[in-house]
Amino acid sequence: MNGTLRTLFFSPTHSSRKIALVLGESLTAALGKSQESRDLTFPLDREKSLDCGPDDVLVFAFPVYGGRVPQVLEAPLSRLRGNGATAVIAAVYGNRDYDDALLEAADLLTRRGFTVAAAGAFIAEHSVAPTVGAGRPDAEDTRVLTDFAKRAAAKIAAGNPAPVSVKGKWPYKERGPAADVRPKTTDACTQCMICVAGCPMGVISKDDPAVVAAGCIRCRACVKFCPEDAKFFDDAGTAKIREMLESKCLARREPELFL
Repeated sequence: MNGTLRTLFFSPTHSSRKIALVLGESLTAALGKSQESRDLTFPLDREKSLDCGPDDVLVFAFPVYGGRVPQVLEAPLSRLRGNGATAVIAAVYGNRDYDDALLEAADLLTRRGFTVAAAGAFIAEHSVAPTVGAGRPDAEDTRVLTDFAKRAAAKIAAGNPAPVSVKGKWPYKERGPAADVRPKTTDACTQCMICVAGCPMGVISKDDPAVVAAGCIRCRACVKFCPEDAKFFDDAGTAKIREMLESKCLARREPELFL
């Protein structure tokens, strides 16, 4: 088949990236297309446009934030041009629920000129409560992803794939109120600047990583990847969310697939 398999993802803590790459590699092998990847995690990369052709396939993977597509992706997704390309979507959530995120993503891509032929909701470690979804995606998730990609490829290869119907409701789940919550830094910080390099919003100071400007989206990449465990959140809202997740969301959930 002609065209390119284009893998697009936003992944501050790397789980959506893992899922996107498994899907992309499996679809590429099954469809015999060339492959390109685009990472939307960092500000400069989110400013670029992407024009697809009718023979292209787009894999779009993103973390679910509060049951929705992350608001930071609204502008970069508006710069997509599907031109009749086919899309496969992966919503990645922390073992609570994905609510309306998959439906929202499908609607967004449809409006940009894509036919969404397949979609799935997949589980990863929750960024706020790492014991929730711990170790996910795991080997069984990878097996499911690979099988899902093969089934999606067969549908696409058959030609003119029908748009898929996914779970979700209109109007979408209301976003929570914006809150100016920022990570704090302990004296254990060695100023290695890993948190600066990994912040998807670019709000951690390059001169002093203990200084954080407004605009944090609480992805917790700085917390997860700090080698000294020097970054943390201690606000009441984060503590309340963690308590709820750890008390109600430990039971294993399985991926949900739509083809």
